[in-house]
Amino acid sequence: MAPGIVQTAAVSTESPTLKKAAIREPLRSSGSLNEFVKTDSTVVIGTEFKEGVQLASFLEAPNSDELLRDLAILGISPP
Repeated sequence: MAPGIVQTAAVSTESPTLKKAAIREPLRSSGSLNEFVKTDSTVVIGTEFKEGVQLASFLEAPNSDELLRDLAILGISPP
């Protein structure tokens, strides 16, 4: 049996107001992938795009930041 992960409590010297400022909102989709035909196959496989979608072209697109962020969000299951 593998050893368990040990978590240690860190003592913070920051003020509570600084901690609250560091909390971020969850990522939200910008809708940049809505124009592409896609299906959610299974939890393991994830989202599949129809033939003809070249994910490498997302890197050269003018809105590549939005496209890549939305691709990353696809892999996050809602709570």
